[in-house]
Amino acid sequence: MEPIILVVEDSQMYGKLLERTITNHLGFRTVWLQSYLETEEYLQDGGRVTLALLDYTLPDALDGEIIDLCADLKVPTVVITSNLSDDLQEFLWSKRILDYVIKEGAHAINYILDVIERFVKNPQVGVLVVDDSKVARKHMTALLEPYHFQLFQAENGEEALEILHANRQIKLVLTDYAMPVCDGFELTRRIRQIWPIEKLAVIGLSAKGSHQLAVKFIKFGANDFLNKPFLSEMLMCRINQNLTLVEHFESLRELSHLDHLTNVSNRRYLFEAGDIIFENARRTGDYPVVAMMDLDHFKVINDKYGHVAGDKVLATIAGMLKMNMRKSDILSRYGGEEFCLICRNMDSDQVKTVFDKWRQMIADTVFDAEGVPYSVTVSIGLCVSKKDSFLAMIEEADRNLYKAKQAGRNRISLGGPE
Repeated sequence: MEPIILVVEDSQMYGKLLERTITNHLGFRTVWLQSYLETEEYLQDGGRVTLALLDYTLPDALDGEIIDLCADLKVPTVVITSNLSDDLQEFLWSKRILDYVIKEGAHAINYILDVIERFVKNPQVGVLVVDDSKVARKHMTALLEPYHFQLFQAENGEEALEILHANRQIKLVLTDYAMPVCDGFELTRRIRQIWPIEKLAVIGLSAKGSHQLAVKFIKFGANDFLNKPFLSEMLMCRINQNLTLVEHFESLRELSHLDHLTNVSNRRYLFEAGDIIFENARRTGDYPVVAMMDLDHFKVINDKYGHVAGDKVLATIAGMLKMNMRKSDILSRYGGEEFCLICRNMDSDQVKTVFDKWRQMIADTVFDAEGVPYSVTVSIGLCVSKKDSFLAMIEEADRNLYKAKQAGRNRISLGGPE
């Protein structure tokens, strides 16, 4: 559903600037209103709002009454103000707003865009709270709930690791230091054995805070540390900062792991992801299916119709496979006209049927080179048995691909008698 940003601002200049900037930079629909009364009518008439940007002082609501209106209707709110005293700062946070912005220069506009973008992303972001105190976990999750994260809780490090393995959307762990079974230090150390610092952020927390404790947390692999008690505003600043860094690294990683012709992952990413998937499968006993897929006589297409036509074939077939595979599967360009597909939790009885459907889908696709129609076929080798490593599964699938080629191409081989 398209995000709708509500802007309540009586200044013509600033209201138009916000409306235009949000629409142009983020592509979100923006509703701009200029008074408390207009806002009340819009909301009571069922106007949908993803996030509201509210001017603290309006002609018909001089003392922030607009905040209570939105709070009563459970509208996530960011307050815009020209002046900010310590008392006003404390008052705003007592109203459980998401954030506030001081109207001052271009930085304020950029900050508003960042806040909106962060909030819209949050429902896809998991945050894990780890603390042996039920009261502390409840308090922490209550602070985080207005930001619409996917929230998870664990009472010790062992339980936290189980939750992390089962929920790949978790990007941030908030962990207390003193816990039974597995404390915050040990949890952080074990997290870093699996998830690097740029993929999963860890913020250490402790009521026994000291410089030595903070340094120790960082040396064990934490991204950040906070002493308890802390200001909720400080917590959210640290959370947003660390999530932004993780997502920045994720964007860079996606660029480095992408095959730019076919827009699927490249061989480097295949082996990084494949090793992780294999190790997780070893732990659960549920091994993936690995497929090697090679277009038949592809050199003939390049020689006869040109490399532009060949590139179009590769990009089209990659797009077809992406549309038909599951989100949990990983498709990579292995090299040249060869693709590798990792399928997790695929029913072994359905493997050949699924891949034969894809083989036929490719064979039925008609391409065109300057009015001349042509088609291509694909040979597929599968590894459906448990091996000692992901590389061993690749090698088995590759041997079966060779068998499919030797048997006449445009077919599937699982090894053994076909």
